[in-house]
Amino acid sequence: MTGGAGFIGSHLVDRLVDADDDVIVLDNFSTGRARNLSNSQRRTNFQLARTDIRSIPGSFVKRLKRVDRVVHLAALTSVQESVRDPFPTTDVNVVGTLNVLEAARALKAERVVFASSAAVYGAPRAFPIAENASISPISPYGASKAASELYLGSFEENHGIEAVSLRIFNVYGPRQTPDQYAGVISIFAKRALKEQPLEIFGDGSQTRDFIYVSDVVDATVAALEKNLRSRVFNIASGRETSILELAKTIQRIVGSQTGLKFCPPRTGDIARSFADTRMAKEELDFAAKTPVDDGLSTTIKWLAREPRTKRLE
Repeated sequence: MTGGAGFIGSHLVDRLVDADDDVIVLDNFSTGRARNLSNSQRRTNFQLARTDIRSIPGSFVKRLKRVDRVVHLAALTSVQESVRDPFPTTDVNVVGTLNVLEAARALKAERVVFASSAAVYGAPRAFPIAENASISPISPYGASKAASELYLGSFEENHGIEAVSLRIFNVYGPRQTPDQYAGVISIFAKRALKEQPLEIFGDGSQTRDFIYVSDVVDATVAALEKNLRSRVFNIASGRETSILELAKTIQRIVGSQTGLKFCPPRTGDIARSFADTRMAKEELDFAAKTPVDDGLSTTIKWLAREPRTKRLE
């Protein structure tokens, strides 16, 4: 697994290790945290390699000899950073993916499950967004994910490695770093806990499809295990929530009265997003289970315990 010390990856590691699967994690810790793996580090079925996917050592691959499945989560994920400077995003997300696929081929992996993104759709015109919608990313980040999907398909065609791309929508939950480029939920929650106004880019009418991290883990495990016909799945709740509604819900949960601050719209943001999730239901037997209020409450309580974040009363 690449990116296993990160937000989604560490939750998936915990799940797989607890299920007695043998798990090998590659992470360079540029954004991942060692403490995210504290539940798994002492387990005999867990291994960690501190390495970058852009330069996976050949000696490491030779030592492993064989793996059954690969989950590729490592990426640079900021849309805004990719617009400002597209080269790092392209290097990590595209060249890195190619290196992971080459390692998977050398290790005779049967399947690669790739964490793609709803960003590959760009600004769709039809809703809910189905997997057969046109791919038209409007940011270098989205383009890097779309290009990686194509690389996965080419390796399936030429080398027989089953390729599964999970187009994950707006995931949130504990362990998501609340920095300026993180998901909007962790940013809003951090500001609310510090009694700061929540900053909304645009008028707040833009919508997103939020999905809790444990649900993403459920979908990823299903993609690793099930016999599949399709190769691309939307991983989302299938529900549409406006940013303004989200901000007010977080303030209600926290008990914050600090108000909202409206800022100019950001480059690369889209007006509307929510997914058609029928294919995931039919083939992965997956449907998101966590209500938004429950997921938000758990996430906010976790953030309140983080260092330098005001505690939730």
